[in-house]
Amino acid sequence: MPLKRTTVKTAGVAVLAPLSVIMQTLPPLFLTPWFMRIDLVAVPWVLCWALFGFKAALLCLLVSAPLVGVLGIAGGWVGATMKSVASVWMFAIPAVFTWKRKASNPPFMDWKLYAFASVLAVAVRVMVTVVFNIYFAIPVFFGINPVVFFSNPMFLSFFGHSLGLIGLGAAVAEIAFWNAIQGTIDLYVSFIIGLIILRRIPGLAETGKAP
Repeated sequence: MPLKRTTVKTAGVAVLAPLSVIMQTLPPLFLTPWFMRIDLVAVPWVLCWALFGFKAALLCLLVSAPLVGVLGIAGGWVGATMKSVASVWMFAIPAVFTWKRKASNPPFMDWKLYAFASVLAVAVRVMVTVVFNIYFAIPVFFGINPVVFFSNPMFLSFFGHSLGLIGLGAAVAEIAFWNAIQGTIDLYVSFIIGLIILRRIPGLAETGKAP
């Protein structure tokens, strides 16, 4: 890789990783009763992939996730782990699609491909977060069985209350719904910002190379 491109990627990570941490310090867009934040923390990670490639995005996540975890309401390594395993799919899945297609344009420029990859990325995120929350995050952080946890109406958002669910059904519905919302925000806020940047600096982005 040319030295200039390496320098640009390094600079991109150096800017976007702290930006992710700053996003964590801001008030969330929404906070569920079970303390999941709906925020813009992962937007810099997805944007880093679109502009500088998969490896840069992964580095950006790894650099900033520990601080995101420390500053987050879930706290420490549990928060860092959950944010990472939920968000990595937001750029990993689109990266694979872009690479397989061998696209010559920056990933945001093919909106149809991006839309399809986004649906799959959100679906994978939902499945992963349901499993991780039920078998890891809630038992470890709250020290309680998720079925018991979500049987308490105080931990249900308006979504769970509207469905009248409790226990395991409530857990799956709540986790899936809010992670689908968060994933969509991550992908399409990044999409809008990425398009704005690329229209002003067309040569900045990484093309569709192998992740």
